[in-house]
Amino acid sequence: MTVNNKTGIITRAKQKQHTRQKLIEATMAVIASEGFSGVTMAKVAEKAGLSRGIGNFHFQSKEQLLLETLHTLYMEFEDGWRNAVADAGSSPVEQLRDLIKTTLNPPIADFKKVAVWLAYWGEAPSRKKYLEICAARDCEWDAAVEDILRQLVDDEFNSHGMTLAKIAHSLTAMMDGFWVEYLIADGRYTPDDAVKACFAFLASFSPEFKKMTTKVI
Repeated sequence: MTVNNKTGIITRAKQKQHTRQKLIEATMAVIASEGFSGVTMAKVAEKAGLSRGIGNFHFQSKEQLLLETLHTLYMEFEDGWRNAVADAGSSPVEQLRDLIKTTLNPPIADFKKVAVWLAYWGEAPSRKKYLEICAARDCEWDAAVEDILRQLVDDEFNSHGMTLAKIAHSLTAMMDGFWVEYLIADGRYTPDDAVKACFAFLASFSPEFKKMTTKVI
């Protein structure tokens, strides 16, 4: 179906993309509520309001669907924090502030998405492909945080004997830990608490962050 955009009718390519996205969102919903063991092509298609045949047409196997869902998770995550950094301007402190706030608040850190992330992380050690994807994308994430931190290095920056890479990795590990807390200990940490804790950690390295711990929200 190829039509003029002015008519408001979507093209065949757009329809295909829309259907695939519905199936991926349905997969996330099933994983969030039932875990990996609950995922079947039939259940995902039903959740998406589509026939199983349509699901099999777009994704020839459950594994292909699960891999595409993982890629989509990473794309949404990366788009979110990269846009936050770009919108923050040239200040590295503000870039980190907005990066942290974005990754610790919905829609990136909502209950369903966090449950899906943790399900994939749990599967990764036994599934080489998942492990490769997670390891590669997480290394890029740590490197991006390290690059922002590098802009802050001056005479007042105290690394406490840590490399910038280790500081960046420690920060992202904290954020991962807060995601786990959101899921298994509802209410123990609010997103505001998590953001302030990250800035308290960064304040131990640079005085630039000390004044931000009370007004990061």
